[in-house]
Amino acid sequence: MQDRFTELAGYSPDDASDVGIRMKVLAGEVYSLGCAIDWLRQQTYAQSAAGKPLEYRAMERGLTRKPAAAATGTLTFSRKTALWYAVPIPAGTVCATSGVGAARYVTTQDAELAPAAMSVDVPAKAEEAGAAGNTDAGTVTVSVTPPASVEAVTNGTAFSGGEDAEDDEELRARLTACWAEPATGANAAWYRGIAESFDGVFSASVVPCAKGPGTVAVYLAGKGAPAADSAVQQVKNEFAARGDLCAAVTVQAATAVPVDVSCRIAVKAGQNVIAAKLQIAEAVSEYFLGLRVGEPAVFSALTAKIFETGLVDDCTFSSAGKAAAANELAVRGTVNVAAV
Repeated sequence: MQDRFTELAGYSPDDASDVGIRMKVLAGEVYSLGCAIDWLRQQTYAQSAAGKPLEYRAMERGLTRKPAAAATGTLTFSRKTALWYAVPIPAGTVCATSGVGAARYVTTQDAELAPAAMSVDVPAKAEEAGAAGNTDAGTVTVSVTPPASVEAVTNGTAFSGGEDAEDDEELRARLTACWAEPATGANAAWYRGIAESFDGVFSASVVPCAKGPGTVAVYLAGKGAPAADSAVQQVKNEFAARGDLCAAVTVQAATAVPVDVSCRIAVKAGQNVIAAKLQIAEAVSEYFLGLRVGEPAVFSALTAKIFETGLVDDCTFSSAGKAAAANELAVRGTVNVAAV
């Protein structure tokens, strides 16, 4: 702009002059306008849109962003010796894992430790929604608001089903899947799209003619675990409410198939071995969280996930991957990471 002015006027404007200042302001406005046009162009297409514009593109296909879901499970309250009277355990009783960043869990219904009973199981959920509420069996051992006369608490099974709010890439993947396999009202994509629209359902497998002509089986899973009973029931109710279906639809949680992972890693020079092993184990967990119902556990893909950490020069597995049937979900089993 200054060069063109100099060419036409025969002199170069001083930076402190009125013309020089106006020229700088105008250049800034033109640059801002160009950035706004680039942003608008990016938000126009689902492949590059982000945030609210991406949600608007998804709404055109009947999709909405999934909110965070709380992990669910069962807490076992117990005593070493039985009592002759019943001990009430009110809904809202809070327990937690131990250590830094402990996750908290609350019971979801009133219960009581019956006379002469040593323990009672009570359904519970994570106090805060999100994947951080998922935890292994035997880790919820701290009673934050202990019921009177109850001496111990634990979770006999894992808390699962906790999911973070759907991010842009996950929403974009569902949206592009709609284009790749359009739902026609009778194909597998139609059933899968309905099932995966519910909170707590990360993936769904659809099996036509599962029990003969005119039948469809739908198997559900969350991230890294079969779908919770509440999510399964919601999907069942949805299909039951659609009375115009020309098929008998059965909905079930997928069957978890644990896959044990045993690998040896060569840590890069200068890396802390203990920290590297922990991060590799976390990478393994993240890989299994991304698997869908019926998708096999492929260790070549797991190798790529490990190398993405940038911590290792090599890794080998002494265990093998595993195929998954249409009603199965490959989940993380035991993970053993050793350094050579």
